[in-house]
Amino acid sequence: MNDLATERTPPVIAAEINMITHQTKRILLASAVEIGRRLKEAKSLIKHGEWGKWLEESVSYSQSTASRLIKLYEEYGASFPDGSGMSNFAPVPNLTYTQALLLLSLSGEEREEFLAQNDVAGMTKQELQQALKDRDQAKEEKEQAEQENEVLKRGLELIGSTLAELKKEQAKAPVPPDHPENVQKEDSVVAAASPTNNTPLPTHNLPTEIDPNAAAKYVERCDTCCKTISTTFFELTTALTNLTHLDGKLKEEKRKEAQKLLETIAETIKEWPPAKKPLKVIR
Repeated sequence: MNDLATERTPPVIAAEINMITHQTKRILLASAVEIGRRLKEAKSLIKHGEWGKWLEESVSYSQSTASRLIKLYEEYGASFPDGSGMSNFAPVPNLTYTQALLLLSLSGEEREEFLAQNDVAGMTKQELQQALKDRDQAKEEKEQAEQENEVLKRGLELIGSTLAELKKEQAKAPVPPDHPENVQKEDSVVAAASPTNNTPLPTHNLPTEIDPNAAAKYVERCDTCCKTISTTFFELTTALTNLTHLDGKLKEEKRKEAQKLLETIAETIKEWPPAKKPLKVIR
């Protein structure tokens, strides 16, 4: 039985080689951290401006290599026996040198979270690179969705406030009389009693401004408002589309809110504008 357990086969030998390779990489990380520790110490003792020269002449390191090693010490030093490391985050004794380097792209808290969610020690370099890429993409999509959700919220608030203003204007408008013929008779009496009955009183059918350019001004304003609504609606649909891939339930909730608001606007605009108040004529 023992002979079978210790039989030397290619798979057994391969497993031993892989184990030694992994251990060597871990030793390399520990060595790199120790070198970084000493480089940091040396840098604090060397005069300003002489760091690059000292590195080249004394240890044959470039400044970029030295900076990377110091960074490894600062981020992972607490994981090793010396105890003088500066990292405040969880130990990472199972990482290889390459894995540790790749994870330097994350902040301490992000790295700790990533290590808790992924079996980094069991990943190849390519697998870890892909996992980090996927994480960055997911983070970017989340941030984009949050931004678009904020745009959606602002758009709905803008449309809502516009609708509220329209309702206020509609509420201020005079209610049309039940019997227009009576109003016509009253207008005739007032006109006859007026000292200047050659100038009839204006009605709500007359323009509210005498400015000859008023029409062009309001046409331009209408065009601007329509363009704003069109742009906001496009941003709304874009946000809903992206939200679909992230949270379908939340998307449907926001879609219904938008639909209700748009239906209210569509119904309101059917009867717009309300009758305008008569001009006040100063005689």
